[in-house]
Amino acid sequence: MKKTALLISLIFGIMLSGCNTAENVNVSNTIQDKKNIQQETKNKYIMAGKIDASDQLNIASKISARVSEVLVDVGSKVNAGDVIIKLDTQDLQAQVDQAQAAVNTANATLANATNSTRPEQIAQAEASLNSANESYDVANKNYERTKTLFDQGGNTQQQLETAHQQLTSAEAQKKSAEEQLNMLKNGATETALDVYKAQAAQSEAALKTAQTALNNGTITSPISGVVNAKNINVGEMASPGATLASISNPNALVVNVYAPLDVVGQLQEGQDVVVKVAEVENVEFEGKITVINSKLNSQSRNVLVKVSLSDSNSQLKPGMFAEIGLKE
Repeated sequence: MKKTALLISLIFGIMLSGCNTAENVNVSNTIQDKKNIQQETKNKYIMAGKIDASDQLNIASKISARVSEVLVDVGSKVNAGDVIIKLDTQDLQAQVDQAQAAVNTANATLANATNSTRPEQIAQAEASLNSANESYDVANKNYERTKTLFDQGGNTQQQLETAHQQLTSAEAQKKSAEEQLNMLKNGATETALDVYKAQAAQSEAALKTAQTALNNGTITSPISGVVNAKNINVGEMASPGATLASISNPNALVVNVYAPLDVVGQLQEGQDVVVKVAEVENVEFEGKITVINSKLNSQSRNVLVKVSLSDSNSQLKPGMFAEIGLKE
């Protein structure tokens, strides 16, 4: 009988203990729920919008050429200056080589015109002038003799014209030899030098243009980030201005929201805010209002507000829906 009473007392005690434990758990959960509610209501969420990359660029080609290599894919991480696409530049290289040859020729011509003349060149020009003088003297004497005979009726009109043509030709050769000798002794004229300099400058400009086109055959990333779009493949033609790839900086995120006028009055540029994202539970991110547009949207009657985000753990992604709250 005593054993039965003891057993009943033990069971009753265990039941009381279980009830107390359950009650304690319920109380603890209630307290935690209250804390969560207090935390949620501490900050006032008044705006919402989508996260976007503030530092995003579309990469395009400046020339028309066939793609020979694509070195990235969607999701690839790149640094500023990394090569992402190569174009076929064989024709462009040939144009550069041709332009370089033209530069070399123009520079050599200019150098010859400006450099001092060798003695043997002057001696050769003097000999040519002496020969031209002798030819002129002979032609002149022949013309005078022919004209005298013509006046006396001994020569025909045709013979006189032929002698005159020979004299004119000899005179031209004499003048050319004189100019050549003077140029060798005195150097090229200023007019000639200007022409040679202009030709050299023009060839240099053509080379620069060809080299620029060749350099444009290698497409690099202007920023560090992640490739989020690739619109070209090897063998396809790249057209000037057409987007080949898009790169964004995941560390430079912004939320674009349209706030009603009654909310805008509570905001100011540089103001710290909190950001909540449904995809990342129980985490509030830091943000800062960077832009409050001065223009009112004509359709929605709201004002564009930009909020920059701070996310050292890279949990936020472009396209996520975010709520913006004011700190209380």
